[in-house]
Amino acid sequence: MIWPAMAENVVIVESPTKARTIASYLGRGFLVLSSRGHVRDLPEDELGVDIKNGFAPKWVIRDRRVVAELREKTKSAKMIFLATDPDREGEAIAFDLMEILGNGHRFARILLHEITPQAVREALQNPGQIDLKKVEAQRARRILDRLVGYQVSPLLARVLAGRQFESLSAGRVQSVALRFICDRELEIQDFVPRPYWELSLRFPTDPPFLAKFPEKVEKPEELERIRKILEKAEAVVEKVEEEKVLRRPSPPLITSTLQQAAGTEFGFSPRRTMQIAQELYEGVPIEGKPVGLITYMRTDSVRVADSAIAQAREFIKKAFGKEFLSEKPWRFKNKTRAQDAHEAIRPTDVFRTPESVAPYLRPDQLKLYDLIWRRFLATQMAEGIWIRRKVTVRLGELRFQASTSWMEFPGIGKVLALEKLPDEGVPLPPLSPGQPLPRPEILLEEKKTEPPKRYTEAGLVKKLEQEGIGRPSTYAQIVSVIQERGYVRRENGSLRPTLLGFIVTDFLRRYFPETVQEDFTAQMEADLDRIQEGELSREAVLRSFYSWFSPKLQTVEELLSQRRKPFQVLTDVPCPKCGAPMEVRFWGGELYLACSRYPECKSTRDLPRDFSFRYREGRVELAEGLKRAEEVPERLCPTCKVPMEVRHGRYGRYLRCPKCGATAPIPTGVKCPACGVGELVERTGKNGIFYACSRYPECRFRLAGRPVGPCPNCEKGVLFEDPRRGLRCSNPDCPGP
Repeated sequence: MIWPAMAENVVIVESPTKARTIASYLGRGFLVLSSRGHVRDLPEDELGVDIKNGFAPKWVIRDRRVVAELREKTKSAKMIFLATDPDREGEAIAFDLMEILGNGHRFARILLHEITPQAVREALQNPGQIDLKKVEAQRARRILDRLVGYQVSPLLARVLAGRQFESLSAGRVQSVALRFICDRELEIQDFVPRPYWELSLRFPTDPPFLAKFPEKVEKPEELERIRKILEKAEAVVEKVEEEKVLRRPSPPLITSTLQQAAGTEFGFSPRRTMQIAQELYEGVPIEGKPVGLITYMRTDSVRVADSAIAQAREFIKKAFGKEFLSEKPWRFKNKTRAQDAHEAIRPTDVFRTPESVAPYLRPDQLKLYDLIWRRFLATQMAEGIWIRRKVTVRLGELRFQASTSWMEFPGIGKVLALEKLPDEGVPLPPLSPGQPLPRPEILLEEKKTEPPKRYTEAGLVKKLEQEGIGRPSTYAQIVSVIQERGYVRRENGSLRPTLLGFIVTDFLRRYFPETVQEDFTAQMEADLDRIQEGELSREAVLRSFYSWFSPKLQTVEELLSQRRKPFQVLTDVPCPKCGAPMEVRFWGGELYLACSRYPECKSTRDLPRDFSFRYREGRVELAEGLKRAEEVPERLCPTCKVPMEVRHGRYGRYLRCPKCGATAPIPTGVKCPACGVGELVERTGKNGIFYACSRYPECRFRLAGRPVGPCPNCEKGVLFEDPRRGLRCSNPDCPGP
């Protein structure tokens, strides 16, 4: 629709998309405008907080053209409805708009948990006032983040780079997330695998079945003792039991579980998930009109409106039959301090099925809508019922167990792709207690314990939520920021800390330990919640924080002013000129090595883009990793017949002829096992270094780790260095490593 230049009633929201959707629902008596996000913020070129005056913030207008346009189009309005998002950030935007556009105007706050014609009408008919406590909580969070980021980041840069304006930063919440990732990497580095055995018996019945020993056997002498018992004992069925396995619905999706589910099922990053969810919330064109498909996506509440529950139950009854309805409506309890004013994430109309909207959505939008729709529908469905039959087989003093399971009633499995039970469909003959069994075949499998897995993005969000760190509006930003700043890189779907990430964490752990402690950060989040609930004042929280933070700032400042090195990261690499250990430094966005005796010795050394290292209490072991990373088989230029040189560029290492300038990828000297013609060469992608066939795209073979040579066990694959599991064969059927 064409909006009038001015109107008596004005609605202001954050985004143009949201504005267009709401405008399509309202008549010509309304003008819908967009503030394009926050209209005020702290200044970029100064702290912007008057610490001595009660931590008073200095707010500056972000875009004067947007504000001028809003003032012009609202100057004759009789009523301005502030319809920004129903969270702290939205409340702060509404407050800023009221102050900037004040001048005697009448303002009302309306909350839109979903953007539908009915929701907009009801909100306009029941306007409220701005929640000043919620605004205070947002202000406190913003000031806390500024106090940490604006004052610690320059210190970090001065310590590592010797100058204040290098691109290094530390954040109040992101630092804890980074520490989680670094600590997990240290666990992996320290992990020592232990051997153990899994023991099973195969009985030659009709059909044959396996019975497993329920415990891991960790000692060879225990294994020998069990073997002797099995040689003499007769096998008898001791017990046969049946039980029901109920598959109950999970609570409806909230921000964290939506990000986890989308990451696990589709590989979406938290940021991408939230971008798509925002599009579905603000409105997608369907049959020429924008329609808000889901409720507000930043929420930690599992509460669902009674009307939405009733609609879901009506749909289930019509689509699947009464037997698929739960006996009573499922209602789920919120965690402590969840913002119950919000609902869970659900479809605005459950009768708008994924199939009906598929022609109007992009593939990624459809995937997310389908996930939300099915997860919500399942919350009002009957439990899935599986039957499990368990058999206990006795051989002397030993007990072995076998089981099988099958579905009796799908329940929620009608709309959810439930994970198959481990024993589902496993063959098991009819057996009865006391029945003797034929002598079994002993199956022994030697295994090794595995190190803990690195966090995925979804796993990190889950960890943050469990520890009470961050809020629905910040999870995606936390995960994105630590990657954008080069502290973490995504490698084969997992998050791996870089050397820079370890160094930043070590610096903060040493001088600002509270900033990387989950208990302290979670308490700060709880204090922000208490401000919102009116239990604490903003100034009290900020003053309490600054009482310990300020002395720590002064300590580092004093060390720097005395020209001392308060923080030094030494390595096991000797200086080529004087033999002193080299230290890690930062300049121009990159890490490099410099002699620790600087300025007496000014020797430096570049670091490659990718190399293995071990970080231990402020010291880095990387000499061996550098040696391996820089080993390159000699290659002659095909034109000039002279040795090519290793160069470092924007996209990693490569070979270059010193005479003609011809370039080539770094070779490994290992033949491609897939085609047998090409050679595996080093490549650099968005997730770091990988190794691929030189005949790409004719041959698409690739490895995540550095190839070592042909596998001596299977003679089909190549051995490569797996970052988590050590030396492995590329052939999945190889009996060797």
